[in-house]
Amino acid sequence: MKFRRLCNNLLLMSLILFSLTVAPLTASACVGKTLVIGALDTPQQQVLAQMLSILISERTGTTVKVVPVESHESAHEAVLRADLDMYVEYTGIGLVELLKQPAISDPAELYKVVKERYNQQHNLIWLEPFGFNDPRQVTGGSAAEAAPVVRKDTLKKFPALARLINKLGGSIDLATMEQLEQESQQSSSRDVARKFLKDNRLI
Repeated sequence: MKFRRLCNNLLLMSLILFSLTVAPLTASACVGKTLVIGALDTPQQQVLAQMLSILISERTGTTVKVVPVESHESAHEAVLRADLDMYVEYTGIGLVELLKQPAISDPAELYKVVKERYNQQHNLIWLEPFGFNDPRQVTGGSAAEAAPVVRKDTLKKFPALARLINKLGGSIDLATMEQLEQESQQSSSRDVARKFLKDNRLI
């Protein structure tokens, strides 16, 4: 009986020591790495970019930089050159302005087409849309869902990144996005983004 109790105690101590040594390694796995997010100088783009930045940095320890881009085309070119790791794009702009394809009005079909073509032609991955379709972003009758676009090799370097970012998928409807934009006129985009993440228990 004493021998069995001794074995159980030794096993318990081994498990505790293992958890204490492994947990810090897991938590610090991304420490020292840097991600670069591009954002246009609009309230919506700034809020969404800061939201991604805070979520990634606070949940993984990764250093994240948000840098300005002049246009959707320049953001697209920068991510292809690996000057950016990701940026927020709109499905309608991706299809019509960047891929030079006819507009698609159905949001689900449009997202499917854009996601497939970006992956096949550019090695870029469209993650889950934030949850709103913003007709202000594109003309010609196309849908315009906002979603993070990420380099495929970035996702390979950060295996947990897609699952983490996809926690934002479907979390922002258009009314909420417009409210966040209004709030960013009174407070910094970063403060607005942080409050949203805290209110939704994402950080």
